[in-house]
Amino acid sequence: MALHREDVVRAAVGLLDEVGLDRLTTRALTTRLGVQPGALYWHVRSKSELLSAIADEILREVFVPEPGWEDVNGDWAEQTGAFAHRLRRALLAHRDGARVVVGHLALSGAAVEVAEQGLALMRAAGLTLTEAAYFGDTVTSYVTGFVLQEQAVSPAAVAPPVRFEPTLHPNLWEWQANRPASRDQAFASGLALIIRGLRLS
Repeated sequence: MALHREDVVRAAVGLLDEVGLDRLTTRALTTRLGVQPGALYWHVRSKSELLSAIADEILREVFVPEPGWEDVNGDWAEQTGAFAHRLRRALLAHRDGARVVVGHLALSGAAVEVAEQGLALMRAAGLTLTEAAYFGDTVTSYVTGFVLQEQAVSPAAVAPPVRFEPTLHPNLWEWQANRPASRDQAFASGLALIIRGLRLS
């Protein structure tokens, strides 16, 4: 059976999910595909190109609409929030997804579509192109940075919670008692601050 580029990329994404970025090699991929190394390079010329293709494949999942998307009704703030949540889910769906996208995404394919749609949305809301570009970068950086932290934490390496003293660390003590109960809530709260900042500007 003929090997196609799509087969290579899908197999590479599956391998990434199994072994992680640090153990993803072209040798392991050719073994998974049951082909010789030369056959792989007909479709991707280097590991760098392969990783860019994986990043693009992960980002394409951002285009998959979630339930309720049709109810957003064109509001830029709600659409921006929905995009950010979809991006986070797409990155979390794959082992080391944020590292792959941050380090290897080329401005092509899905990345171009995401960037163009985001700029168009912001300009339709009245922002200048410069403002739209900086806001898009801010939201994307927030999402990828947040997920990088999420995926960097090994469950086996999590330290016991720090105990703060109310007299010595009053702000930290109060924050520990009132901080969001989940990462989902923390993500949504930070995102809301960013969007609210643009509304007020």
